[in-house]
Amino acid sequence: SDEARESSFRMRGRDDDEKDEGFRQRSRLQLPTWCLMHRRAVCAALMVATLLTILISVAAYNRENNVGGGATPPWADIDDPPNKRPQDNDFDREKYDRIKDRILEHGVSHAWALEDPSTPQRKALTWLVRDDERQLDLSPRDDESVGITGADVDAERTLFQRYALAVLWFQTNDLRIVQQSMTGSDVENPFHSPFDPLELTEEDIRWRQSSNWMSSKGLCLWHGVTCHPHETFGEKYDGDFYVAILNLTRNNAHGVVPREVFTGMMKLRALDLSKNELEGTIGRELGRLEDLEDLFIFDNNFSGVLPDEIGNLVNLYNLYVNDNKFRGRIPSEIGGLTKLRGVSMFNNTFEGRIPDSIGNLKETIALYLDENELTGQVPTTIGEMTSLIDVRLRGNDLSGTIPTELGSLSNLETIYLDTNPKITGPIPVELSNLKKLSELHLYEMNLNGPLPPDLALLQGLIYLYLDNNELTGTIPEEWGEMHDLEQLFVTGNNLRGPLPVTIRGLTSLEMFRAAQNELSGPIPSDLGKLTKLEYVYLEGNDFSGEVPPELAELKKLKLMHLHGSRLSGDMPPGICNLKKQFSLLELTADCDEIACSCCECDA
Repeated sequence: SDEARESSFRMRGRDDDEKDEGFRQRSRLQLPTWCLMHRRAVCAALMVATLLTILISVAAYNRENNVGGGATPPWADIDDPPNKRPQDNDFDREKYDRIKDRILEHGVSHAWALEDPSTPQRKALTWLVRDDERQLDLSPRDDESVGITGADVDAERTLFQRYALAVLWFQTNDLRIVQQSMTGSDVENPFHSPFDPLELTEEDIRWRQSSNWMSSKGLCLWHGVTCHPHETFGEKYDGDFYVAILNLTRNNAHGVVPREVFTGMMKLRALDLSKNELEGTIGRELGRLEDLEDLFIFDNNFSGVLPDEIGNLVNLYNLYVNDNKFRGRIPSEIGGLTKLRGVSMFNNTFEGRIPDSIGNLKETIALYLDENELTGQVPTTIGEMTSLIDVRLRGNDLSGTIPTELGSLSNLETIYLDTNPKITGPIPVELSNLKKLSELHLYEMNLNGPLPPDLALLQGLIYLYLDNNELTGTIPEEWGEMHDLEQLFVTGNNLRGPLPVTIRGLTSLEMFRAAQNELSGPIPSDLGKLTKLEYVYLEGNDFSGEVPPELAELKKLKLMHLHGSRLSGDMPPGICNLKKQFSLLELTADCDEIACSCCECDA
């Protein structure tokens, strides 16, 4: 039987050989003579063509199936050209399109931003659909004309927020995106010193704190994110809910703030991006955060103008945009934010007039508009800001006179109007009504007229700076009643007459600057009763007589300038002893008029 099977196998083999030979005979072509003559060349060409065909087919298969490449990272360009959707086999295209359409429908992002695979928006959407372990989704809608309600609204809004935070992440953590955003045409030089954003490294832009960002955790556990309290889980829980606070202060964030921060988190109450390296402009989308109560974006490099839409933030309590590069006018719409408590816009380049509508801010306690390029008069409506405690308008180009209406702000404690050299006129006597005033800064202006005696009514005044003006007259005797005054600066005016003997009443005085005036007469011995004095500047006056020996009682004295006057005689030994005890560090006098072995002689 085995022999029979072997014989049968050989017979089938011969039959197959005969059939194959017959096929070859029937299929044989009559080749041209040239091919027969160049048989080797033809074979070689066919082999090369076959090999190329195989290689191309393998490469196409690998591209289609991502063979050997591992999972595509979320920051990689997903497709080319950019107007196509991601083509991964495991990519849920329906979900991608569903979320994308809803994002566009609500104006969270621009369409172009979702078409370009290099944008943070496209990267964030791809991450949300493909790589985010949370795998949030939206319910399909059979009829696009019918809106969603109830829990579906919450699901949609929370997905938008996770998307918006992902956009912020890619916008400020993707090195290429950061470099491009920091060299855009709408961005000014980001730092005060010469700087090339292309020199930034991954290490340079890494956030200081980023716990749980872009992880499987709910956004309510991401660093800096605080959600609205959930009826079941409270405030801190591993979930995705409405964001109440986004606080990324001092986090080394670079680049621009994407619009999605303003369009995707509609129930945001507080936004704190202060003390970072952020820049670019703040768009009109800011006005969509109608629930916002606190806006802290100070100490960055933002530029451009504040949008008029800021007037939509009717629930705003604090507006802090200082230490940036904002320009243009202060929007008059700010006057509609009647809940504002703090307005801080100093150290920018705002220009134009302070809007009259500022008077509507009757709840504001702090108004900081200093170090800008503001012009025009201080609006009289400022007198309607009845809750104001601290007003700072220094370092601008304001003109006109000091409005007497300031005297009606009974809660004022601090006034900074200094370094506005175009403000002229007298010091309003109405300022003596400010019984809570502790600081009055009116130096380096163009004020004229006498020193108001009624300022003595300001019993709580600690700092009085009136130097470098055109003030005239004498130092009022009544000022000796300001017992809490620690610093009195009247240098660089046109004051005349003697120092009043009532100066002994300034028992808290630590620094007295009255240099470069026309003060005359003897230096009162009662000056020696001001035992807290540390610095005395009396140079450049017309004092006469001898230096009172009672000044040796000033045991805390560190500096005393007496040169440039008509003082004479000997420097009291007790004063030189202060110098020997190393408490008095600097003592100047006219050595050709005063015999002094311990003085620094004025040249």
